[in-house]
Amino acid sequence: MLNNKIFFLFLIVLLSSAQSFSQKVNVTVEMDNKISDPKSDMIYYDFDRPLTWADFQGKPDMNHFGSAVTASGFAFNSEINYNESNADLVIHVYTYFSKERSWQKPNVSTPYHLEHEQHHFDITRLGAEKFVDELKKANFTVKNYKTLINSIFNKVYKENNDLQQQYDSETKNSLNVAKQKEWNEKISMEINRVKKGALVKNSQVN
Repeated sequence: MLNNKIFFLFLIVLLSSAQSFSQKVNVTVEMDNKISDPKSDMIYYDFDRPLTWADFQGKPDMNHFGSAVTASGFAFNSEINYNESNADLVIHVYTYFSKERSWQKPNVSTPYHLEHEQHHFDITRLGAEKFVDELKKANFTVKNYKTLINSIFNKVYKENNDLQQQYDSETKNSLNVAKQKEWNEKISMEINRVKKGALVKNSQVN
């Protein structure tokens, strides 16, 4: 009799698991427009708040080949809530800049060099946008959502790092003025496109 009860309970667990794995997943992906705290190390990306040299508060590495370093990245938070037939997956993506890990050498203070560093932050924001786009195209299930989010993140993050390196390589870390101008125009165009899309989305929500 005891064995029958154990088997019955085991069967219920299996059926419950099978049901949860088959639940439909409703996915909401949002760009989280966090507000920066002046007292915090983090500056969150804001189209209307460009970087200033005062944001570069780290100790410069005088042995580093570069004149300045922008430490930025994108990240995400996710949560899933279950009901009887559906699972609601919400993913928030944000882009950040670390003041303590970003630095400039004493002889670097021109708007030209600052624009080069700003575009590193812009490239990071473009990477976050691509991450959002890839998440929206993904086929999430209750069983795979954790693994799939991380897989997409790692793929897009690597691509973004590759683009950052390409930017520095082609501009010779801003020394190639002609190439820097080309990248300035290209990145500004992409950022304006993303900004317009964000403004349209916000107007629809409001």
